[in-house]
Amino acid sequence: MIGTNDYIMIGLKLREVGDSDSGFLYKLLKKRDLKTNLSHKKMPSYKQHIKFIKSKPYQKWYIIEKNRKKLGTIYFSKQNEIGIHFLPEIQSELISQASIQELIRKNPKKKYFTNVSPKNQRLIKFFEKNGFFLFQYTFEYNLVKIANNFIDSRKCEFLDPDLAFEIIDDKHTSHIIKWRSDSSNFSFLAEQEKLTKTKQRKFLKNYTSLNRIDFILVDKQTRKPHGTFSLKNIFSDRPEIGKLLGTKELRGKGIAYKATKALLSFAFRELNLKKVYAITKPDNISNIRLNQKLGFKIIGNEKINSRKFIIMTLKNNLV
Repeated sequence: MIGTNDYIMIGLKLREVGDSDSGFLYKLLKKRDLKTNLSHKKMPSYKQHIKFIKSKPYQKWYIIEKNRKKLGTIYFSKQNEIGIHFLPEIQSELISQASIQELIRKNPKKKYFTNVSPKNQRLIKFFEKNGFFLFQYTFEYNLVKIANNFIDSRKCEFLDPDLAFEIIDDKHTSHIIKWRSDSSNFSFLAEQEKLTKTKQRKFLKNYTSLNRIDFILVDKQTRKPHGTFSLKNIFSDRPEIGKLLGTKELRGKGIAYKATKALLSFAFRELNLKKVYAITKPDNISNIRLNQKLGFKIIGNEKINSRKFIIMTLKNNLV
């Protein structure tokens, strides 16, 4: 790594992040490659970005400048982790080396760490070249990532060829509210409380901790949403599927059957669940028949919110 005094020779300066840097940091964030980015896979809003900056998430957070021109950012986390990001046009290894050296000079510690995506081979080679060494592998179990991989790897082979799955998002909120509010659907739902945008957005805000995956069935070309196919209580004794084909014109064409079969493929092949459950109203004959066609067996009934529901189950024949 270059010497302490060398950063001065190249006119480099680390300046602590201030309120006036929010626009530059947001620009920098938008230019990151999501494929190699570890901190987020979805671009936050500018309002969320400002809130994050004001929360002071790091021990130290700097803007990297050269001759008063902003080049990038470098931070030092509360776990002694170094993160560094530059504008795409800045590809100078010398500047990267000097920035890290100056960060270390300003924040002396016994150890420093960095987290790099295995897909970012350029950054891995840079850190190895500059004194960092691999000391552990960190594995993540993330339901949303597993679901996205399921979608991206085209394992949804049971879906109609003109349709696809997406992970639930706020852009689907108005459609979901419309489907659930429809009287022909609402009477069959276990949850009888009216859904609002506020409730749905609160649900989405906490989504990654909810032990569930919700696929939205969409048109492959237009991305128009048609329904929801969900798996909830995944890590419980009773993982449960739910389905709602909102577009009435698509009903009676075998589309819900195919989409549910794709959902079951995800549950059994990707998550290795031994068994899944389905609950349905006794008068929802079409849903009972669809479940039975898929292999579900009726095992009993129970009351939910003082209303009677039939309990059905399906075993994973792959295990």
